[in-house]
Amino acid sequence: MENIGHRGQYRPDIDGLRALAVLSVVLFHINEKWVPGGYTGVDIFFVISGFLITRIIGNEMAKRQFSLSAFYVRRIKRILPVFYTVTLVTVLVGFALLVPADFSSLAASMRHAIIFLANVYFSKQIGYFDLSAEEKPLLHMWSLSIEEQYYFMWPVLLLTFYAVGRKFFKQPVALSQKTAVVLTLLLVVGGFIYSQYELTHAESGQSLYMMLQTRFCELMIGSCEALLPAIAYERVRVGMSYLGIGLIVLALFYLDKRSVFPGYNALLPCLGAASLIYAGQGPKQQRPLPNRLLSIRVIVGVGLISYSLYLWHWPVLAYMRYVYGQYSLPSTWVMVAIPLMLALSILSYRYVEQTTRRMSLTFPKAFIGLFLIPAVALVGGAFVANRTRSTEMYPPELISYGRDVCHGNFDQQCVRGDARVEPRVLVTGDSHAAALNQFIDVVGKHEGWSAKVLTASSCSPVFGFDENVLPSFAHEPCDALKTYFRENYKRYDAVVLASQWAFHLGIEDSGSDPNYMEKLERTLREISQVAPVYVVSDVPTLAVSPFRTLKFSEVGQISNRASPKAYLDANEKIKELAARIPNVHYVDLSDAWTQFTPPGVYKGKPAYFDDHHLNIYGSSALGRLFVDTGHRIIEPRGLPIASAGERAMR
Repeated sequence: MENIGHRGQYRPDIDGLRALAVLSVVLFHINEKWVPGGYTGVDIFFVISGFLITRIIGNEMAKRQFSLSAFYVRRIKRILPVFYTVTLVTVLVGFALLVPADFSSLAASMRHAIIFLANVYFSKQIGYFDLSAEEKPLLHMWSLSIEEQYYFMWPVLLLTFYAVGRKFFKQPVALSQKTAVVLTLLLVVGGFIYSQYELTHAESGQSLYMMLQTRFCELMIGSCEALLPAIAYERVRVGMSYLGIGLIVLALFYLDKRSVFPGYNALLPCLGAASLIYAGQGPKQQRPLPNRLLSIRVIVGVGLISYSLYLWHWPVLAYMRYVYGQYSLPSTWVMVAIPLMLALSILSYRYVEQTTRRMSLTFPKAFIGLFLIPAVALVGGAFVANRTRSTEMYPPELISYGRDVCHGNFDQQCVRGDARVEPRVLVTGDSHAAALNQFIDVVGKHEGWSAKVLTASSCSPVFGFDENVLPSFAHEPCDALKTYFRENYKRYDAVVLASQWAFHLGIEDSGSDPNYMEKLERTLREISQVAPVYVVSDVPTLAVSPFRTLKFSEVGQISNRASPKAYLDANEKIKELAARIPNVHYVDLSDAWTQFTPPGVYKGKPAYFDDHHLNIYGSSALGRLFVDTGHRIIEPRGLPIASAGERAMR
């Protein structure tokens, strides 16, 4: 984007500010401890974009030379060629490196990035600072999507503002028209108030981190200052320049990933960037010292490649972390990552950015040649690649816990165990209980009983469980399971409860029922008055899926990432609870599970289909190991022999 300033001359200090922004982001992403608020470099980019775009189109509107088609041709030439280059390379590397499920996720994110909705896609998937975010190769495209959304909206809004000033206040269309300035300023103020309110009142502020409605005001700060006339007083400009650099430094080292952001905290980097830009609008020889320092040649050079560097740095780091298995990369890996990022950035700046900028294209040619054809080719290629790498290549026993299970329904194959006897045991719980279908089948056959296994996603059917804490899709199935459990548990001679205890106890996720432990204890005490209750320990959550473990073990690269320990704490709490209640028994799966080595792998095959659900193969293997190590769910004569009449009375 052209850096224009006083009387249209080039502004090297803006490229220097770009360098400061991109280096802050890169250093933060390498190691967040180096620059705790380095992520605010993105906000500096937003202010720069808002200023330059508004200065360019505002001047053109004032001269009646503005054309939407010409504007979008410039944006297409500036943004898309490098974007497609980086995306293509990222997808090709992903095809070779990622396991099928992860490549499918990459392809989905790529499709959304191409239509400038990456921010919407990722905001629904993960939070920007979530642990899983570090391995999403195209996660950083969220900011590019926001800028593109701004480009679609702002020219029309600015034209409207100028028209309002001309029609109702008889003000000529000029860059600094008072009406346009006031209306833009109102958008800035209103935007920050809205952003802060939503972030502090929403259930999950992380879901708003990447959204236009909380970021638009940042771009508008740059837009607003572009509409203001330059300040003639040198002392004021000097003061603003030092204030600007001070605010940016404060943002970089005072804020961190725990800060409420964007909201009011985003004013630090945004006002800092705006002050620096505004202070440098005078003649070159009169620019304040901070602006002159930003104009040093080597800093400007980094600024010139900043767009390419921003696009390349994240896929490089994401893939390295994907292979290494930990967020913190060793210094030897970092020493490879940095030169690789720079080399790729310089090459794409020299041979892609510079080449396409010089092209003379009409809007149809730019749209078809630089947007439509590459987009269709990328989406089509990724679709074909995804089909060849699909999880359908794996046998069904490795990629699910069963299709014929009563999970969220009551009309599939609900009975497991010894088919020769009537199902007198009820097994229930969430998806972790559903993943034990084959385990129950193996153990039930060995112990001579059968069970009806009824489960629902994320649902624990304890009495009084609040399913409203769950995602909306889980409400109806959970309510149905709770109702069945409450009305029918007395019909069975034993009850088996299994769940992802760490989730329900709030150890692993804050979105659980806050009174779950009390409700579980009341439920266990009530049921145990009628029949024995067997509470099953949860299986571990893995650091990475076993598919990835096996893939990288083939090339001698073993994941060093430590497995989450939340399940251990949860199992211990459940064990202690069971010990306090008569007729409640704790079923420990740990002895059998420890024979899955590497974690989640049994005899060279994945025993999980993701990082926390056993697959059919793993569930069956766990059952055999449980039996072979001498363990039982129901002890001999532990299942009371109830007559048909007694069961009917219950």
